[in-house]
This record gives sequence, structure tokens and C-alpha cells, in this order.
Amino acid sequence: MMARWLVAASAFALAGCGEVRTPAERETHAPPPSPPPPPPAAAEPAQVEPQSLKAEIDWDAAREDFASRADRNDDTFTAQSADASDIAVPILLPTGVVTAQSADGGGPRFMQLPDGYFAAYPGPRYDIVVNGTNEMPTVEGKPRTRNEDAVFTATAAGAQVALSRYGADYLIEFECKELNPRTNTCIEADEALEIAENLVVAGSR
Repeated sequence: MMARWLVAASAFALAGCGEVRTPAERETHAPPPSPPPPPPAAAEPAQVEPQSLKAEIDWDAAREDFASRADRNDDTFTAQSADASDIAVPILLPTGVVTAQSADGGGPRFMQLPDGYFAAYPGPRYDIVVNGTNEMPTVEGKPRTRNEDAVFTATAAGAQVALSRYGADYLIEFECKELNPRTNTCIEADEALEIAENLVVAGSR
């Protein structure tokens, strides 16, 4: 009996010795700490995309102005190629400007677009490009403030004049071919504004 007790006690002691560890041993055999969770991704700021609305065109006023023109058969260039039923905005074109042959050998050009039109007049000192559109840029669904007055802006290539008529927006660009060395431009504000103010209705619904 005594022998069996000694054998059991010895086995228990050996087993117990295998479980006892010093603090250093416990630290050495401790599992590595789990890495901290990644920080939450920062939310990207919402992008506000510019949108556009279709302008309400005052076709009655445009037709009246077109009908009142006594010189509408004297235009150096008319928009006869435009389909009146398909015109997006009243077609305004300059009159009394000196035109020249363009680089491709042609004269004034006109192109009807889904939202308006494009017209180009080659000139000796500068080319005139007229754009008309019924697109109204907006942000968050609100249209920008529109100004009926012609606004002149000098550009690196010449100048431009922006204005609104009949509810549509128009941009007249002057692309310089030669510069005045004194003013470093080909057109002064007074001349550009006069051309813009003298635009006439060359086409309407």
C-alpha cells in the first residue's frame, strides 16, 4: 500500500512541477497581443456636380424683334440653314463686321446645336465666334444669377463678351490674329461691347 502511495505521489509531484512556471517563463510563452483594429476610413466629402436647367425662352419677343428688322435681307451672313422648328434659342448674329477668308478658304460658318448654335466670322484682325445656349448652369438645383447687361472680359487670346437675351445666354469671343503692341490686344472693350450690343435676331421660331 505504501509503495502505491509513493508512486502516485511521485507522479503527482512530477505533473505539478510541469505546470509551475516563473513569471518570466509565463511572459515568454504568452501569445503575442492582437494588432489593433485599423482606424475607420474617413468618409469622402460629397461631390456637388454642376447641373443645368433649360431656360424659358421668350419666343414672342424674339419674333417681334426679327419681324421689325428692316435690314434682315442685308446681313453679311444669315442663319438660313437653321431649321426654325428645331432652334433651341433665338439666333443672334453681328452685323456690319468686316469678314475675311478663313484659313480653310471659307467664309462665315454656322452650326445648329441641340442646346443652341455656333457661328464663326473670320476677320482681318480677329475672328468672331458667337455661341448661344439655353443651358442654365446650376448648383444644387438653383440657377445662377443672370445678367442682361453685356460683360466684357479680356482673355489671353483676345476678349469675350457675355450677355443674356430672351432668356438665353450668349458668348461672343474675339480671337486675335495680330496684337497692338501698345495695348497688347487686338480689340478694346468699347469696340467689343458695341459689336455685342448690335447683335440682331437672324432666326427664331
